[in-house]
Amino acid sequence: MYTDFKTKAYIYKNMPIGGGGFVTGILFHPKADNRLYIRTDIGGAYRFDFDKKEWICLCESAYGIDVSETYPLAIAVDENEPDSLYVACGDRKNSWLLVSNNCGKTFEKHAVPCEIHGNEVGRATGERLFVRDGKIIFGSQSAGILVSDDMGETWKTYTVNGEKNISCMWFDNKSNLVIIGCNGEQNSADGITRGQTLYYSNDNFNSFHILTSPAANTFENATYNGYVPQRIAYDGKNIYITFSSTGRVVYGKMGAYSCDTGSISDGRILKYEIDENNVPRLVKDITPVDKTDNPLKKINGGYCGLCCNNGILVASTICRRGDDIIYRSFDGGDNWEKILQGTTIGEVDWTISYMKPGYSANSSCIHWISDFKISPFNSEFAIFNTGTGIFMTHNLFDKVVKFEPFCNGIEETVHMNVYSLPSGKIKVLDLVGDLGGFAFADIDKPCENTFTDENNHRYITCVNADFTLKNPEKIVVTPRGNWTGLTKGGLILTRNQCETWEHISCPRGINEQLDNAADEIEKPNNDSGWV
Repeated sequence: MYTDFKTKAYIYKNMPIGGGGFVTGILFHPKADNRLYIRTDIGGAYRFDFDKKEWICLCESAYGIDVSETYPLAIAVDENEPDSLYVACGDRKNSWLLVSNNCGKTFEKHAVPCEIHGNEVGRATGERLFVRDGKIIFGSQSAGILVSDDMGETWKTYTVNGEKNISCMWFDNKSNLVIIGCNGEQNSADGITRGQTLYYSNDNFNSFHILTSPAANTFENATYNGYVPQRIAYDGKNIYITFSSTGRVVYGKMGAYSCDTGSISDGRILKYEIDENNVPRLVKDITPVDKTDNPLKKINGGYCGLCCNNGILVASTICRRGDDIIYRSFDGGDNWEKILQGTTIGEVDWTISYMKPGYSANSSCIHWISDFKISPFNSEFAIFNTGTGIFMTHNLFDKVVKFEPFCNGIEETVHMNVYSLPSGKIKVLDLVGDLGGFAFADIDKPCENTFTDENNHRYITCVNADFTLKNPEKIVVTPRGNWTGLTKGGLILTRNQCETWEHISCPRGINEQLDNAADEIEKPNNDSGWV
């Protein structure tokens, strides 16, 4: 039968997984209700459609020659313009400021004179992009603070006492006071201990002054010493800042100061106030004390997510060894209580299949909480990011806080390989970075099938698969073993089109080199290759 493919219309749409991938930042418009945005590490920016209850992708012009829109490092709005949206994005080769006056439906592009990358070290901190009195202010990773008076047509640059890698910034809406966090690389005395990482300016960046921050400590297995500001919040009276100190840095050198290499050694939360001379002053250290934490010198995780509204202060740990924690305080950090930790504190409605604790030895998949935002219009409604999507609550003030995934429409995972099966109930086989593999019987619904071993423990980052056209019931796949070692990488086989899987042995005994390679493949989080 002949089909005229030139005239036949094609329809393209997402096959829903639900979540997946690292959401790196959240932004409510401070004055316009129903304006909520997120940025992701590899999937561009999104706006939430409150009517349809789904996220709308705002990354519609990424091409092979320029994929920079998929890597947003920072997002901002003009508080006096309800439909404004600004995005700083880049892939190092191309660095742009995207400007929209219609909530991100369309953008104008303006070149930024420094390297930007939204999926490299430092991506999880913020905020670092602002619109104030007709000016664009951007805290970059590579050139200090950039300021444009003409909406991105031209730029001025300022280094912060020589520091070029900015982690976060905060502006006082009533004055010229700005607080700036940086990675302390340029003023490091020994290349191992960070120099000063927290400054303020109250004269439009003409001068920068040191603001007290935690003294650097030495931690076991940590590559660099010193605390880097992660996020800054203000309750109208006091300023709060979260800090983290890196653990073992695999890549990024001293530019790695958040969760990017998966290792944080320690963290702090400090409280400041502004004196009568418009100068910020440290009040005290309000870091939560947790008797279950490891003693000093042990890798224990930092603090990052931070927000305050209507008398409540919320902060999160990040890269904690053990489940990350969300804390709540009603007295400005004098006393803290946990509202979420693993599967024991707080409640989570696991509405997305692969996230369910049963796939991970009854542990929570919530990790890398680098941002927590409370709605400026409804302080009971709050959302936070993770390394696998967004979660939300509608009862932030209740004794027991209930959370659930908030991922409808977010699709920003890496698809390693996709297969169309010639027969059987499974229509599409999708192999995904970090999440593992999914077998879709219905391509219009979130997939209930996830690749697990006989104990229901999930495999991750399935790279490649193969099957015969005559008998696609049997499929062989190369997954990674998961981070905790509950599953081993190598080869897995299904005989019933992905309903159940068995781990089969790698070929051994041929020579020593192949035996060593097989040993490496079976270690956690190592690629298994092709089959």
